[in-house]
Amino acid sequence: MLSSENRLTRRLPLEQLSLLVGMDTLGLTLSLLLVLPERKIEFNFLGTDASFILAGPWLFAILLSVMTAAGVESIMRAHPRVHLSETPYTAILWILPCVVVGGTALTLPLLRDALPLSFVTIVGAGILLALVVLGEYLTVDLQDPAYGFARLGLNLAVYLAALALYQGIYSLKLRSIQSAPLIGIVAALLALELIRVSESDVRRTWLYAATVGLGLGEAIWALNYWNVNALIGAVTLLLLFYVLTGFAQQYLLSKLNWRLAVEFAIVAAFVIFLLLRQT
Repeated sequence: MLSSENRLTRRLPLEQLSLLVGMDTLGLTLSLLLVLPERKIEFNFLGTDASFILAGPWLFAILLSVMTAAGVESIMRAHPRVHLSETPYTAILWILPCVVVGGTALTLPLLRDALPLSFVTIVGAGILLALVVLGEYLTVDLQDPAYGFARLGLNLAVYLAALALYQGIYSLKLRSIQSAPLIGIVAALLALELIRVSESDVRRTWLYAATVGLGLGEAIWALNYWNVNALIGAVTLLLLFYVLTGFAQQYLLSKLNWRLAVEFAIVAAFVIFLLLRQT
């Protein structure tokens, strides 16, 4: 009889995973070496003039994210517990890998003058991508022996990604009409990864994630009147994100009770106390 480790290795689509990581690593390397022209796009949103610059890093981030999503979809379809009709569920599994690849593509231009550090970043992103995709694969089946460990790792990755994205958006000091949609979309997408439970709950998962995004989008309107640095603002948003997704996740698992509510309240109160001491 094969050991648990051998059975686990045998059923993982390692060939597809290695191909995906290799292609993304190559794409990230090219994004570091090639400089593409920029284009400024201006538009009017709800009576407010706005603009953004579509530069080479953004193009690479978009293209690599699309390629990553396709690769992750192929890998997840190899899982025996994934049904071919459940695309709304497998689409959730694209989010975190795309954040890893897209975020790295946007970060590399900042390291262009330090090539050794840039290549270390690319290698690190490749390793992280492999671990994240493996984690996604292992958490498809709630009965998988490695589910608990993989779920913990994915949760940590989501919270770190949320903190980095919130801080990046908050530091731009955008008007609320611009920052609220950005924060809301980021929160909703990351919430999907945290609160997904199974394919049978996929519709409620999308609904609750949208609710979390709406809550974070509204919160940024109030935070924009709070004169604090980007890190404090990001931690405040992360705290709200943690509480909302925690309640949603426990509710979907039918484990929400007064004891858990008190635990969330204690954690929130402690973090708020620390934040107030820093302001």
